[in-house]
Amino acid sequence: MKKKLSWMLCICLCALFLAACGTDPREVDYNGVSYDQLESFATQTWEGIQSVPVDQAQAMVDQLDAMSDRERDSVMEAYEGLDQQYVMLKGWVSIAGQVGEYEGLGDFSVTRSGKTTTTEQELLFSQRPAVLTVVYKNLTMEVETVTIDLVYSTGEKMGKAALNTVMGMGTVFVMLILISLIISCFRVIPVLEKKAAARKEEKAARKQGQVQVLVEKPVMMEPVSETDDLELVAVIAAAIAAATGQPADGFVVRSIKRR
Repeated sequence: MKKKLSWMLCICLCALFLAACGTDPREVDYNGVSYDQLESFATQTWEGIQSVPVDQAQAMVDQLDAMSDRERDSVMEAYEGLDQQYVMLKGWVSIAGQVGEYEGLGDFSVTRSGKTTTTEQELLFSQRPAVLTVVYKNLTMEVETVTIDLVYSTGEKMGKAALNTVMGMGTVFVMLILISLIISCFRVIPVLEKKAAARKEEKAARKQGQVQVLVEKPVMMEPVSETDDLELVAVIAAAIAAATGQPADGFVVRSIKRR
């Protein structure tokens, strides 16, 4: 019985999902706002953006960008809706030079997901299309964000994806090469440390050897000439003989002390 009830419940849910998927978005009530009203708001928003010359929009964006975060927040609090205008104009001036001449409006779509409802209005230009995206809060249907972005072709998206992949893989390979080089340096560092220690030991041994040579080196005494000593003895003996009145051969000079 329980299995039958669970199967019945699953069938009912699937039927509801299929019914929801097949619903025409033009007939859906978006919390009191119709599909046509959402489309009209997107059109009016784009007409308001288009009415501002690009140079004036650029000057306004530059003026707000030059402010500090506190000054910008205070200005946006003082003027209601200025924050959304700032985001819209900043997005528009960033792509205005890449789209060419305006040709008209394209497809319009509405998507509900989670807590938000998103509308996308295609903008047709001579060089490439753009899309005006408006995000609403489901409960109040207040505008949360408004952005303008370029529409890229499938080939451009694939090219960007390939470029991002190549850059990512290149970055990974470069980091791996750097890591391998750092790991290989770990083998060289001990060898360099041993060489530096050997050099220090060699220098210390050389210094110690020089000190030992200086300590052990004998002091060389100047030889005393015997001829000079004999002459000195004769002179001393003569002086003693003259002072004492004794003959010089009557005494013997055994040592001489120099002072």
